[in-house]
Amino acid sequence: MNAPAPAAETAAPAPSPLRIQRLSLTDFRAFPGPAPAEFNLDGKNLLVYGENGSGKSSIFHALNGFFSLKPARTLLNQKNVFSAQPDTTCKVEVIFTNDDKPIEWNSSKHPCATDLSRPASGWYHFFFRGADARVLLTALRGSFLDYRSLLDTNYKHGGNKINLFDIAVERLLSDFPVPVAGGTSRTIGELWQAVEQAKPEKHTKTALAKVNQACADFNNGFNQALAELHPLVGALLGDLIGADVTIAPFVFGGITYAVAHYKRDRVIAGRSLTLNVSYRTRALATPQNFLNEARLSALALAIYLAGRLACTPTATADALKLLVLDDVLIGLDHSNRLPVLDVLDSRFSDWQTVLLTHDRNWFDLARSHLPEGGWKCVEIYEGDSAATAPMPIVRPVQNRPALALLEKAKELIKTSYVEAAANYARQSFELGVRSACELKGINMPYRVYPKTSKPPLQAQDFLNRLKTWRVTGGVKQADWDVAIKRLEELKNVVMNPYSHPDAPNIPKQEVERAIDAVEKFLEMAGKKP
Repeated sequence: MNAPAPAAETAAPAPSPLRIQRLSLTDFRAFPGPAPAEFNLDGKNLLVYGENGSGKSSIFHALNGFFSLKPARTLLNQKNVFSAQPDTTCKVEVIFTNDDKPIEWNSSKHPCATDLSRPASGWYHFFFRGADARVLLTALRGSFLDYRSLLDTNYKHGGNKINLFDIAVERLLSDFPVPVAGGTSRTIGELWQAVEQAKPEKHTKTALAKVNQACADFNNGFNQALAELHPLVGALLGDLIGADVTIAPFVFGGITYAVAHYKRDRVIAGRSLTLNVSYRTRALATPQNFLNEARLSALALAIYLAGRLACTPTATADALKLLVLDDVLIGLDHSNRLPVLDVLDSRFSDWQTVLLTHDRNWFDLARSHLPEGGWKCVEIYEGDSAATAPMPIVRPVQNRPALALLEKAKELIKTSYVEAAANYARQSFELGVRSACELKGINMPYRVYPKTSKPPLQAQDFLNRLKTWRVTGGVKQADWDVAIKRLEELKNVVMNPYSHPDAPNIPKQEVERAIDAVEKFLEMAGKKP
């Protein structure tokens, strides 16, 4: 009798990617404490709206400083100046999804601070002994961009040719791995550090050979990285603004050590990385002087994001890859902002993204387009202006505006504000039918107003098109037809009358029925065809 075949081995499940569970700020910049301001990401991406002065950018500076090998500003330099709290209260805390113990950046220690008493394990721990490995690896591979970062790729260069060398070495490609002898690899950052360290005090034959070899190793590695970077920039540019703006392969002639009599002249020459841009096949020597702000912003975003994609293979499957963008879209009009969301969804799906904006309209537009389940949305408002140290108000909201309005209607119906509940239900309905037509790909007639006699499209116009839409996906046609009919009935009987000052006394139960009808419609409309 034949022995039974051995059971097939079950593959081990892939490790879950590390994410931020919660961020807490205490006595840090706009958040005075003593109670911490908490942002519960729950391992998801985060979209934040904050009016000017509310503390939105404090989140950017907290994450940027926390996940940094050496913060640009010390923690105490960012302590809230109005709180009158002791220095020890100032801190930034992060809890990761794989641990319930917070990692703290406080007045006495940074998570990447060196502790020589700790043993080294790996090249990074040799330089950063005692650092939390999760924070350290995120600091090496994360990306933190604000609008000023984008200017570094264009307007900063004035009327001269754009030189991206320093940006590429320090930020874009710093962690790009280059194979070296012995089957190991070194990053562009390490190769550049080797060049700097090899600059000789005396021009001996051995010393010159060492610095020349370091330059050759860097040139070889840098050209490999640029070859990876260029097609990614082109692809991202196409995703963001189409094919009008293109870039040629980067021009890098290589670095050399300048042998000179005086030490001041002994420099690393050739630190030039030229960006050659064309608009509709016309080459632009200085694109910052010819492209509009939207195209320059898209070009800058493509360059930075391509750098992150080029270096992505250096991260393990369970590593935290963090992308924080603070108002980087203000140079783009709304039609050019939505493609950014598509890029984040398609090319950065395995990253944790924090997107911050002061543009309320864009915030509402963005959260209506974000995929459900993957994002948390938060609003921040200035606190009590009469307080010595006002605490900003942090308010989580739904990532679908229509649902957020409906939640407000549900809250108000529990009180005596029946009219207000009906109005919020109506607003949810109006926004919902517009979003549904977009989600279902239903074309609407375009109207120019007031140049024509017809008024602009009303909610009823969208509802009429939804009545004739043939359902697909997980929705039954009969259920859809019933939901639309009930929605229209309650719109005319309940929601519209309560939008006028002489509204009749409509029973609370009728408003509850309207809220229920809108909720059922939104649930069906949210299912993708």
